[in-house]
Amino acid sequence: MCTTIIRTEPGRSTVTADHDSRRPDGRSDHKPRTRQALIDASLSLFAAKGYDAVTTDEIAEWAGVSPRTFYRYFESKEQVLFFGGDAFNKAVVRHLAQQPADLDDLAALAATHRSFAATVEPLKPRIRQYFRALEGSNALRGRHARATEQHDAAIAQALATRRALAEPDERCHIAADLSAVAMRRAFRSWLHSKRDFAELITESFALLRTVAAREASLSDRA
Repeated sequence: MCTTIIRTEPGRSTVTADHDSRRPDGRSDHKPRTRQALIDASLSLFAAKGYDAVTTDEIAEWAGVSPRTFYRYFESKEQVLFFGGDAFNKAVVRHLAQQPADLDDLAALAATHRSFAATVEPLKPRIRQYFRALEGSNALRGRHARATEQHDAAIAQALATRRALAEPDERCHIAADLSAVAMRRAFRSWLHSKRDFAELITESFALLRTVAAREASLSDRA
């Protein structure tokens, strides 16, 4: 079930369901709804008060559950913030490794990221809240930086797999780093505009190629 929970005040919410979440045996499965309530409450509180000022008890209260229930779903408030990120990054890496062999590294990366744009689009408010939370916590920014570094390394490995290499070479690492630059620009532009995310990804990778070509041309003239 895809459930949207609109928070109005602690312990009270309006719940709307996009489609049925009943299990095959006909009974309703409350776990996805409770998990989503905790995520929504956490992100709202993090954005309003700052990550460090929010307690798990407050999150539970806003979600309308007990503190004990919070720990049935998450080990910490940090885990709430990063929930789903690892699975998404792994899906991107798997998809990249399956891109057609006739695409060069950057083209394969651009195609991979574009293929996930439709999935990311509805998450715009949540992603904004995520980055607001990062701004208020050095610890979270450090965790985000480590996660980004690990993802870039996994991207480099996927590129190596596409080229039948046992380990990533410098070309793989550089392509992964350039992709990260292009995606940061695409995300930043998307979060501060009403433009289509897939179009911004295409634009960012095209700009990357333009800059690279320009630098190569200047180098040849030197």
